[in-house]
Amino acid sequence: MPADTHGFPEATDTERLHLRRWQPADRDAHAAIWADPDVFDSLRASQPGDPAEIAAEGFQRHLRHWDQHGFGIWAAVDRSSEQIAGWIGAAHPTFIPQLADEIEIGWVLRRSFWGRGLATEGALAAAEAASAHLAPDRLISLILPTNSRSIAVAERLGSRPAETVVHPDLGVELQVYELRSSSAASPQRFSSR
Repeated sequence: MPADTHGFPEATDTERLHLRRWQPADRDAHAAIWADPDVFDSLRASQPGDPAEIAAEGFQRHLRHWDQHGFGIWAAVDRSSEQIAGWIGAAHPTFIPQLADEIEIGWVLRRSFWGRGLATEGALAAAEAASAHLAPDRLISLILPTNSRSIAVAERLGSRPAETVVHPDLGVELQVYELRSSSAASPQRFSSR
């Protein structure tokens, strides 16, 4: 079944988040997320790198992904403060060549937004949108084995460890968590293996 990316929502709301497509004017907010040392370490496993350069490349990648594929990562706006708390959404993990055609559900929040369940809330919305509009056989999340907070989010989504891959740029191992498509017609299209 071909993916219906034309219907993929550019914005959606959860109870506490407004998830919307990144705009060029969001560049500084995106850079501020990468500038948070806790965020940087959770994504880079203490590997060296310039947060400003990595943020600029990542931001352009988010914008380009939407243009090329008709879906992508959303800016996650906290509805109570109206601040961009991070990013959440579905995208092709092109940084891992053997998984570049898969659909990854990813989430990153600034430290001040951790511990509230916002990542799980947004990731559930992303999984539902990906399921409805992209029809993948599975959804994956790529997580450093030391990132216990993201592992907990993946497990709350119902994802289970599937395999490991090596990030070619960082040389670190990532655990692939997956949700497999179920054949049963139900509101919960994906289930753990």
